[in-house]
Amino acid sequence: MKKYLWNARPFILCALAAASPSLASPALAQEGVEETLDLAPPDVLVNAPAEHWLLIPLSDLLVFTLPDATNGTKRQAVIQLLPPSLSGGHVRNVRTFAKTRWWDGTKIYRVAKDFVTQFGGNPDAKKLPKGLETVPESEYYNAALGAKRDADMAALQAAVDYSNQYQGTEIRPLMKMIYENGGAQKVGFGGGWPIGSKSVDGETLYYPLTCRGSLSPAHYDPPDAGTGAEMSVITGEAARSLDTTFGMVGRVIDGLEHLQNLPLGTDGGGFYADKSEYTEIKSIRLASELPLAEQPAYQYLASYSPALLQYIEAHGGYGNICTVPVPIRKVSR
Repeated sequence: MKKYLWNARPFILCALAAASPSLASPALAQEGVEETLDLAPPDVLVNAPAEHWLLIPLSDLLVFTLPDATNGTKRQAVIQLLPPSLSGGHVRNVRTFAKTRWWDGTKIYRVAKDFVTQFGGNPDAKKLPKGLETVPESEYYNAALGAKRDADMAALQAAVDYSNQYQGTEIRPLMKMIYENGGAQKVGFGGGWPIGSKSVDGETLYYPLTCRGSLSPAHYDPPDAGTGAEMSVITGEAARSLDTTFGMVGRVIDGLEHLQNLPLGTDGGGFYADKSEYTEIKSIRLASELPLAEQPAYQYLASYSPALLQYIEAHGGYGNICTVPVPIRKVSR
């Protein structure tokens, strides 16, 4: 099968073409199309349109720092929080914990192989900061997630149809490349996040999917969905079993290895048997509160970019929607 490098230039015409088909000139659209051999994933990203790489707001980034490793290696992870427009009380609580530096000095006390790295409130039993919200399980869902997913997927479909018709590309639709096996009725990408939906009592509810690297608050007895003081980073590939069982407030976008490649807990569930085994957390900061020189910058590949589908297909185009993470890259600020 021939494959073509998707050319961004005619995409500008796509919205106009939808309103006025006469504007979509095949001759113009074919200009600059480059036939290629099968592309490797890095090649797809290099050739993705520059305008489809979108900056993650600094205010949505957390910097998680552990003490240096014994060999002197710096250990730092960067977490992207769900943006305010797509999230609720749990994410607001996370921001409160970070702003008050509440997690500083708390411990990683559980490392379960291919499952979770857990840290925070237990076993330190620190006094909680003021201003935390009580978050019900209903806030695991957010209608804005569905609206964003549907808008981005509609734009993606329009761009793919346009490119296939006028540029001669052979970009496959999302659902022919990724099958859904995690229980959601419908999945898609919105704002760079994998999003699912399901019907509850006749109502369609939308939620962020729990993929490897997700940040999830501990859940207590219903209806107590936890404050967010205790957190788990999901390190296993079977994370989808946790969809809507726990909240999902963000994801590790850089440095996951520092939270995953820790000594495994030997007690049941991967908890450490002795407090001497705990790893102390040096700090967890909102990136916007760091000195300017230390503030990181990252971009993600837009959910409406056909390059996203080409990237997934370059990996084999199999698995579920979490199999190939949305591309994210570090850039200079």
